[in-house]
Amino acid sequence: MRILKFIFAAVISVFVTSCQKKKSEMNENNRETEDSLQVYNNISDTLQPIVFSTEIPAHIEKQYAGKINSLLSKHPNLVEKFSVDGKSFIDLVEKYTFYSYVKFYFIQDSKDSKMNLGVTFSKNNDYKDISSDEKYILENNKFTNEPDLQSKIAIYKSSLATQATFNGKPATECVIYRYGDVAEYINKRKKYGKGIAKIDFSSVYFFKVKDLDGSDYNVDSKNYDRISFAVHAVYNDGSVDLGYDAGDLKP
Repeated sequence: MRILKFIFAAVISVFVTSCQKKKSEMNENNRETEDSLQVYNNISDTLQPIVFSTEIPAHIEKQYAGKINSLLSKHPNLVEKFSVDGKSFIDLVEKYTFYSYVKFYFIQDSKDSKMNLGVTFSKNNDYKDISSDEKYILENNKFTNEPDLQSKIAIYKSSLATQATFNGKPATECVIYRYGDVAEYINKRKKYGKGIAKIDFSSVYFFKVKDLDGSDYNVDSKNYDRISFAVHAVYNDGSVDLGYDAGDLKP
C-alpha cells in the first residue's frame, strides 16, 4: 500500500512539474509573439504609405508622363514639371496650420505664356471662391504672395484651358488637397532626417494604360483624358520618392 502511495505521489509530482514547465514555455512564447507583433507593427508604421492622395506606380506614371510629352508639340504652353524649393514650401504650409484645404491652380500670365502654378490656403473647398484664401504663385521655384491670382486663373481658363480639353472632358483648373494630407506628407518625411531639397509636380495625362501583367490599370479611370501632376519629394541625398497623384480635380 505504501508503495502504491509513493508511486501515485511521484506521478502527481511529475505531472505538476510538467504543467508548470509547459505554462512557463507558453508564457515565454506569448511574450515572444507579442514582441514580434510589436516589431511588425513598428515596421508597418515605418512603411505606411505616405501620400498626398494615391500612389502612382512608376511604370504607370511613365506612361502618363509620356502622353504629356506627346502633347507638347501641339500645346507648347504646357509644361513637363514644376519644381518647388523644399524648405520654403514646408515653411509656407506650416504657416497655415488652421486652414482646411490647399488648392493648386493652373495659371498663365498671358494667353501666350507657359502654364504656371498657383496655390491658395483656404477654409473652404470651393475652387471657384478664393476671395478669402491666402494666395500665392510660383516664381523662381518658390511660392510668393500674389493678391491678383484670380486674374491669372482667368487667363488660363480663357486660353490654355480651352485647348487642353480632351475627348469632351473639362480641362483641369484646380487640384484640391485636404490640408491634413499635405501636412502629414511633410511631417512623416521629416522623420527620415534626410531633408527635402525640393518637391516636383510632374505633369501627367490620365488615360487607359496597361499594368505590368497586361491587364487594364483602372485606378485613375475617373480622371481619364484630364491633366494633373504626380508629386515627388526629392531629398538632399538625391533620392526621389514614388509619385503621388493629386487629390480632387476640378471642375
